[in-house]
Amino acid sequence: MTQILRIPKVAVSMREGTLVAWLAEDGAVVAERQPLFTLELEKSTMDVESPAAGVLRHKGQAGVTYKVGEIIGEISAPVPPAPPKPGAVAGSLQRLVQVVGDLDQSIQAWATATGAGPFFLFPHMGLKDCDYRGTSVAPDVSVAISACGDMLVELVQLHDATPSAWRDAGQGAMIPAVTVDDLNAALELEAGSGAVRSFGGAFQFGGRFAFVEPASPGPRLMLVEKHFVASQITDRIRAAHRNWDRSSLVGQLK
Repeated sequence: MTQILRIPKVAVSMREGTLVAWLAEDGAVVAERQPLFTLELEKSTMDVESPAAGVLRHKGQAGVTYKVGEIIGEISAPVPPAPPKPGAVAGSLQRLVQVVGDLDQSIQAWATATGAGPFFLFPHMGLKDCDYRGTSVAPDVSVAISACGDMLVELVQLHDATPSAWRDAGQGAMIPAVTVDDLNAALELEAGSGAVRSFGGAFQFGGRFAFVEPASPGPRLMLVEKHFVASQITDRIRAAHRNWDRSSLVGQLK
């Protein structure tokens, strides 16, 4: 809501007043009761305070005499900051992906350090329709997935030198991953912020994934499209973690 600033009537006989000086710059954000301008009367001067917090806009000029009630400025509500530009896909972080050199050693380390487990192994996971920056590729990878609380932990071991986002990230790198309803729509949002899709494909059981790299400094992101079979698998992995008796670091999907 905008508050209009007028020359106030501070005495019964007052007919006009001189705007001696503005005490805050045009466009400044001011607080309620903050002195805004100095007003000269017949025999004295006074500082007039802001009636509200907001953005000050000058309409009167210093040194000019105005009649009582004339508009000399306004206080408008601050413009709220613009929402973040679409690009970081909305959604909670649901999975952390780490590129590792040895699955067995990494499983032991994660279980010891974080309590993640049991891990479910997908040796030489079948991937379909993969491409790296527009070129068809077929990386050979093994994956181990577990849960730590509600967070999924996905360890990826590379068996060849095929280009991929995992190889770009490097051993030990952590890649955040989110699940999206529509992969194409999510990629469009990312592209709108300047992010680039570097790598993607589909799992053997169905369901697509893609990696995007941000235009500005920041982590690459893995997007995983919702899929019935994938959801069934991750639900079982989370349930196994909740019921884990720690007798074995490796579980079996039933």
